[in-house]
Amino acid sequence: MKRILLISAIALLAVAFVSCKKDGVFNPKHKVAKVYNEWTRTTVTTDASGSTTRIDSLNPYVAQEWAWGKKSLSSIMYKDSDGRVSETVNYTYDDKNRIVGSTGADNRKAEYVYNDDKKLQTVKISQGDHSEAVMEITYDGKVPTTITTVYTYTIGKKVSDFARTIIPSYICDAIEANDISAKTTTISYTYTSALEWDGKNISQVVTTGDDNYKHTITYEYDGKTNPFAGMYCSEDYEVFYSKNNIVKRTESYVEGNKTITEVDEYAYEYDGKMPVKVITTDVRENEILGTTYKTTTVNTTTYEYTK
Repeated sequence: MKRILLISAIALLAVAFVSCKKDGVFNPKHKVAKVYNEWTRTTVTTDASGSTTRIDSLNPYVAQEWAWGKKSLSSIMYKDSDGRVSETVNYTYDDKNRIVGSTGADNRKAEYVYNDDKKLQTVKISQGDHSEAVMEITYDGKVPTTITTVYTYTIGKKVSDFARTIIPSYICDAIEANDISAKTTTISYTYTSALEWDGKNISQVVTTGDDNYKHTITYEYDGKTNPFAGMYCSEDYEVFYSKNNIVKRTESYVEGNKTITEVDEYAYEYDGKMPVKVITTDVRENEILGTTYKTTTVNTTTYEYTK
């Protein structure tokens, strides 16, 4: 449940887009009904004896089904490539049509709290009586500038699919990676994401955390409408805050004693101003004991809108 979920937004808590839109209200003119995913992966292995090529692919399947009420999103059902339901998230709203809660499997839920300026300030994620995570948003005027995530992690357990509908995937991966070095059964991790802006789009997110963790993402955009602006999705903060669609995403982080840089490029097909398909190309290259592995993954996400 990672990059393939991409802009399709593996879930949301309807948060504000930085404009005149109200925080917590997501009622777009063009409403997503279904999201389809497919991918092709080409791996070229090169060593002293030459090169070999392997191609794997996954045929299109319905990854998400969205159900709408009159003025708001009621639920999103997530499915795997075999058609099995992996998670269903249901949303509740207040009398101002702002999201105030979401629920998932295994008694998991999230609560959304607004400040006196009617801006979303806190998201609390829990399972029963256990607090799983708390996210705090701070603002410069009406513009969000930092998001701090405190996650209480139990060793040996993965970050829940429900939490991944709210917390960015790279933070979830960092939490799970710390499992190996943890000394106690339950531990809290803190990650702070600083948001930089270029007009109405996020240009960079720098996330720092425990154990000298640092993760940087920079973005480039087109001038077309982002259908998820106003939503809070897990893939990246820019998806729900930025007005336009990403065309390039550059990610850098430290792994061991190396700085890793990864670049994703996005190509869109539009119906008018709305994207109906996004193709993401991701190229990774590694060398292990003299053998080079170059993997090119092409993800295709298709959006079907309500009639």
